[in-house]
Amino acid sequence: LFAAKCSGCLEKIAPTEFVMRALESVYHLGCFCCCVCERQLCKGDEFVLKEGQLLCKTDYEREKDLLHSVSPD
Repeated sequence: LFAAKCSGCLEKIAPTEFVMRALESVYHLGCFCCCVCERQLCKGDEFVLKEGQLLCKTDYEREKDLLHSVSPD
């Protein structure tokens, strides 16, 4: 059997470990966090998976607003 690898730390995930999933990605519970603020994401939290990186809703909205403010209209 092939052990799954965590998309956050790239280490193996033991079959007995609890995990979090986002689309095709699997994470250790401790690795399932925002790549900007490093806040732990929990079941029920809203987040975005952007280019393989997890962003909490707050940081995603902040990044989106920043991009819109510098984009020429």
